[in-house]
Amino acid sequence: MSDRLKKPYQIATSVYVALIFSVFLLFFDKNGLAAISAAKLSCYYALTLCYFAAILVLFVAHVFRQKLTWRQLRSDLKSTPAAAWLILLYLLFTVVSACLSAYDTVWLGGGRREGVLTISLYCLSFFLISRFYRPARLHLYLFAAAAAGFCVVCIFQKIDSNIFGLYPLADGMTCADFNVNFIGTIGNVDFAAAFLCVAIPIFWCGILRLKDTRRFLLFLPLLLCLYVLVRINVAAGYVGVCLGTLLSLPVVLPCDRKARLVLYAAVAALLAAALIVLYFYKAPQKDLRELHNILHGKIKDSYGSGRVYIWRTTISAVPDHLWLGTGPDTLSKADFARQEVYAANGAFQYIRSYDAAHNEYLTILYHQGVFALLAYLGALGVALAQWVRKANKNTVAAIAGAAVLCYCMQAFFGISQLITSPFFWCVFGVLVNAVSVKNEANPRR
Repeated sequence: MSDRLKKPYQIATSVYVALIFSVFLLFFDKNGLAAISAAKLSCYYALTLCYFAAILVLFVAHVFRQKLTWRQLRSDLKSTPAAAWLILLYLLFTVVSACLSAYDTVWLGGGRREGVLTISLYCLSFFLISRFYRPARLHLYLFAAAAAGFCVVCIFQKIDSNIFGLYPLADGMTCADFNVNFIGTIGNVDFAAAFLCVAIPIFWCGILRLKDTRRFLLFLPLLLCLYVLVRINVAAGYVGVCLGTLLSLPVVLPCDRKARLVLYAAVAALLAAALIVLYFYKAPQKDLRELHNILHGKIKDSYGSGRVYIWRTTISAVPDHLWLGTGPDTLSKADFARQEVYAANGAFQYIRSYDAAHNEYLTILYHQGVFALLAYLGALGVALAQWVRKANKNTVAAIAGAAVLCYCMQAFFGISQLITSPFFWCVFGVLVNAVSVKNEANPRR
């Protein structure tokens, strides 16, 4: 497809990406956080289906006018990046898993709404973005403004202000009753941490790699995002941002091959030193103390807020449905998806229910099977390998790759959720688009 013919598709894609990183991020309805999942679902479906409709109309118009021939289309398909084909393969195995599932909720999804329909929107939007995205600084600064607005809402909530009526306060209740677990226009603090794992690397990489003086404006949303991350105090967020940033630095920093090898060695030494310290020093902080015990082979089901329990039981159940899983968003129907929680004195407290494995990769393995997981990991592996090779000269790839890596780090402890997953799939599509170009890619004005 010629550049002139691509332009309408690029415009539609640019508008869609801009809306996801601004309107979708800040969207909520009159019910506030009480119904944030339903509000975000409606917004995401509306934006994505309108985007698909626009692409379809353009495609039909070009075919009808004979501007797009089968020869051109076949050439475009041949040039499709390997990562994009692997994601389509991941979608295919997801559909097959759903068709063979014993549950009728696999199409629309259960409690997480992560059924075939939602996963299809993720994958197809990713595919289109990877083919038609065109970098623009406007997207970065629009996202910076939206992220700053999101952080301001979070900060107001932390000082006991029910800004925009997001918290459903009953008589005698204050914001403090909510802002330990819920925050901003995203809701759950774990999901907010996942979003920050995308936002923070975008801003620090933008400051580092862009060349115009306006890049220093990104310090404001960067500092606000870091402040909110500290205030919500989510361990998975710290892992994603800190470990992802550490691993990204040798790739993102514009330096020669020799300096990059020195940086890789320094990062490896730093990580090894950190593990040695954690092995010998029992830190007072709960998560670090648990990690210390794990390094000594002392593992309890309660570790990681129950994550060890759900990981262990999910892994033990995987062999029964290894190849194609049980169908998307069906883990809540498993017998092991409930855990009795006891106090330190042994007294029963409550039953914790699970609808995901609190590890996105393990969730895919259980829900959609090993073939789907291999296709998904293959797409990530191919894209990140190209990122390592091309980030030194490709600014857009450098920025997007760091965001994808940080998100993937926190995904070891997180849940794929329609509230935050669209940010990952968009930036993943941008990464694949950027590493696929032959020339150096820098965002336009």
